[in-house]
Amino acid sequence: MKPLKKGIRLPDFKYRSLSSTQIHLLRPARFLIFLLNQQAGTPAKPCVQEGDPVWVGTQIAEAADPNSVPIHSSVSGRVSKIMEDRILIESDEADKLEPSIQVRTEIPSDPEQLSAMIRESGIVDFGGKGTPTHLRLAEARTNKVETLILDGCESEPFLTADHMLMLGHPVEILKGAELLRIASGAQRAIIAIEQDKLEALEVLNSKNYNLKLEQIKTVALPVRYPQGSERALAETILGKRLKRGETALQAGALVENVATAFAVYEAVYLNKPFYERVITISGSCVFEPKNIWARIGTQTADLLRACKGFMREPKRVIFGGPMTGEAISHLDEPTTKKVRGILAFSSELETFGQEEPCIRCGFCVEICPELLVPETLVRAVQHENLNLAREYDINSCTECGLCTYICPSKIPMVAVIRKGKSVLTQADPQQEPAYAFSSRG
Repeated sequence: MKPLKKGIRLPDFKYRSLSSTQIHLLRPARFLIFLLNQQAGTPAKPCVQEGDPVWVGTQIAEAADPNSVPIHSSVSGRVSKIMEDRILIESDEADKLEPSIQVRTEIPSDPEQLSAMIRESGIVDFGGKGTPTHLRLAEARTNKVETLILDGCESEPFLTADHMLMLGHPVEILKGAELLRIASGAQRAIIAIEQDKLEALEVLNSKNYNLKLEQIKTVALPVRYPQGSERALAETILGKRLKRGETALQAGALVENVATAFAVYEAVYLNKPFYERVITISGSCVFEPKNIWARIGTQTADLLRACKGFMREPKRVIFGGPMTGEAISHLDEPTTKKVRGILAFSSELETFGQEEPCIRCGFCVEICPELLVPETLVRAVQHENLNLAREYDINSCTECGLCTYICPSKIPMVAVIRKGKSVLTQADPQQEPAYAFSSRG
């Protein structure tokens, strides 16, 4: 292994949502909103009509092309409205399961069959851009990867959903890991966990002692952000530095999340569509932070009510982690397949302040895990110098957020760089970013 040298140990604030040792179940909300664009690529197409009855697990939108995946209802009820970019469902709160869903009696061992089942269930990448998992598995087989890496690091502050999932469902994660290993063609699977979650590592090891899945091993890694990013994990486990523009898949490793393994287990063994996931609700404004089983399509306000709402007025509410998440503008925003956390922050915990001119301190250069020069990239974008941005390899930025965090001038560096990457892609559509930040946790 080659431990991550760059990066930083951040204050984690994980104790907030770990005060409760269970993952909470919620009653279905009355109204749910299912966005049709919940993945990278082409949005799904509605396959129901207004007024149609639906059950838990009913397919409500079909894959638009081979690179897409379907969307399933997370409640029983009826379709109340279909709009251009979303489907609205009114729940009857009965929670009746789709009648056609039956537990499988035979589990296939063919990679193509497993990938097809995973696609039918609607599973997408649990970190990053939401790439459909069956596409990542196909690319892994094409690249003949030897190693499957499952991220249990969850290195971003506040987030603890994966930690709780590993403690509560280790057998499902291990069996799902084996399914992913077979579907990807990998020879071995390694579950990477940071050293502050050793109890999760022990639980997985003890369960695997009985399961005897010999191709699956666990490894404890130093607590350091962004250890959970795809490139950092690949470099650490494979023991080599990835080249600029080289992905983990090209280097011989498929990096997925432990929650993906759990979803794959449910899809293959239980024939269960992907309509819910564990997310962390936390932050300085949340009255009772906790981890919950969140049904896809539930509005943010409904989930926050399950945590007794706010104890003070939030300045910012974020989908995802504090380093890589995106602020939302209103609490009616529904959860999607990609949302792994909802965080609410007050002004005293805001990392942003009054932006000042760059003092060229070099902190962002020292901390960058991709060995880039963030201040030059920011300057290039601000002056609309695309050639300079290309020269300094802007597309190699993984948007981990460390430069913004460390900047004494409070420059929103990641936001500027992200904008520059978007402008560059529009100017040259063939020049897609080599990789964006993908924390599997």
